[in-house]
Amino acid sequence: MTTKDKRLQPCWFVGCVRSCQEKKVAQSLARLGVEHYLPLRRELHRWSDRNKLVECLLIPRFIFIRCTDGQRAAILAAEPRIWRFLAADGKAEVVRDSEMEAFQRMVEGNGSVRVSGENPSPGNRVRVIDGPLAGMECELVSVAGGRCLAVRLGALGTATVELDIQTVEKI
Repeated sequence: MTTKDKRLQPCWFVGCVRSCQEKKVAQSLARLGVEHYLPLRRELHRWSDRNKLVECLLIPRFIFIRCTDGQRAAILAAEPRIWRFLAADGKAEVVRDSEMEAFQRMVEGNGSVRVSGENPSPGNRVRVIDGPLAGMECELVSVAGGRCLAVRLGALGTATVELDIQTVEKI
């Protein structure tokens, strides 16, 4: 595949969003017909008079956008609340489709996902054999004394989720 062909293929990019504008940007991108993903988690918030389930941002100030390299400039022009795309060495960071799919499955299948800006040192590759993430292949790392699965998200860092060690097998 040539460089020109790669530029025409849609990829996942990480858009940097102005503070507290993530949900509005997601609505705007939906109206424009742009594929995007805003990772949210449901949390129970307690007030003195009530408890309520609230959708909270998993990664504040970021939204994942699937588009071609050429469409990024048009998206920036059409949506001023996205002020740039995450970049490293002058090139926009791309999150591979397989990593994005694994990350989405982690978020939707488990409420205790954490995103860390640090990349763990490489460990054993494992496959989940039980539960909502069954079949997913990831890297096993030790986090805070427990076990977890990690999915690298390019320059954004790493998403982790705690799983019982009995539910994974070494590849």
